Amino acid sequence: MTRAAEFTAELIRTTSRGLAGLSTARLFEKIDGAETRYGEGGFDSWRQALSARLEALASALEADDTKLFADDMVWFRAVITSREIDAKDVGLALESMRETLTAQLPGTTDGSIDRFFDAALKALAEPATAAAGLTEGSRAHQLFELALLGDLASARNYLLEGVRSETFSLEEAVIDILLPAAREAGRRWHVGEMGVAAEHVITATLRSALHGLTAALPQVKRNGKAVLVTAVPGDAHDTGLVAFALLLEQNGWRVALAGADTPADEIDATAAAYGCDLIAVSATLVAQRYALTSYLATRTCVIPVLVGGAAVRSEEDAKNLGADGFATDLINGVRSARDLVGLA
Repeated sequence: MTRAAEFTAELIRTTSRGLAGLSTARLFEKIDGAETRYGEGGFDSWRQALSARLEALASALEADDTKLFADDMVWFRAVITSREIDAKDVGLALESMRETLTAQLPGTTDGSIDRFFDAALKALAEPATAAAGLTEGSRAHQLFELALLGDLASARNYLLEGVRSETFSLEEAVIDILLPAAREAGRRWHVGEMGVAAEHVITATLRSALHGLTAALPQVKRNGKAVLVTAVPGDAHDTGLVAFALLLEQNGWRVALAGADTPADEIDATAAAYGCDLIAVSATLVAQRYALTSYLATRTCVIPVLVGGAAVRSEEDAKNLGADGFATDLINGVRSARDLVGLA
């Protein structure tokens, strides 16, 4: 990252709310009858959304990765269009953000951010692809249906009895059944097929079913290592964290589960207080990349850090940020955790 890109990224991040307001004002000038179409609170909703997009742009600038911003805009389009909003408005929003940055920030008139906007425009020009739902009759679909009905006991017993009877393994229960069911809840909310409260019911039911699996699992011999499992500030997703903690526990680890949205300045101290040999940190969204990079950049603790989540692109990216390892998925994460602490 060049000094100019670093400076621009910091300016965008520290003034994102103001820039988002100016961008939204430009956007509403481009859309006929915007105030009527979006109604009361529409301006504030767009400003909040564009502030998050600008945060993603700042992270992309710091990573020198145009795809980070492009992917975020494609994700945003999927959310917007599922709410029956014209996809053209997303393109106009992108145009409005570019115009605002060019007008308001020094150092952007040289075209230094143009390639990020060009990459986003190119990505948005591609036809939108709908995420596939669960296969009818699959185990993941059966579990999802139980959670959808609000049947906590049946959802819990479905996983519990399946593992206990060896119909499927613990790894299959987590990787092939529970996590796809959780993603389906997110997908249906994402496309407007499900409200927030219903998504919360399903997610909480699945999380409870995950905890309930411990009743079917044998005691395992400890490997002598301990790990803190947590997420960066702003990351409220914890189903994957709980699943990872369970897999680590069955691999012999003593697990301290801090869960979602943990203050960055307390992560290392907490790991040290619990005598942990490793810290596993998740950052699920691109907008949370800055929280992760800030944490990694300021730490002085010698406990190694394993990172995962969509905010990190690769092993190389993770190590450039200051992490010691990268989990591409939960199974790979268990292997990487063992490697980082010298377990064979």
